[in-house]
Amino acid sequence: MANTVLHGQPASSPAMPSHVSVPVLGATLAVFAAISFLLCMLLGFVAPDWGLHRPWLQFYLGLTGFDLRSLALGLLQSVIFGGYAGASIAAIFNFISRRLG
Repeated sequence: MANTVLHGQPASSPAMPSHVSVPVLGATLAVFAAISFLLCMLLGFVAPDWGLHRPWLQFYLGLTGFDLRSLALGLLQSVIFGGYAGASIAAIFNFISRRLG
């Protein structure tokens, strides 16, 4: 029982953050969306008969197929959409956490 410490008050759990960094979550989701886009386009290039790339072509504006313009435009839109989603989620979480926290 050596080195045993008893606390009267429970320590705040590090698994339950009360604040989320808006830029960090925005950048994280932007990179995640860009990597997901690249992997799906690569899969569509390698196995076009599977049709797994079609949702990307329908969801993103201006994509026409597997050309360089579509790749650049899709990456740009992935970064914008992912960053917007991450920043929005973090801001909403921080607002609700302060109000209900």
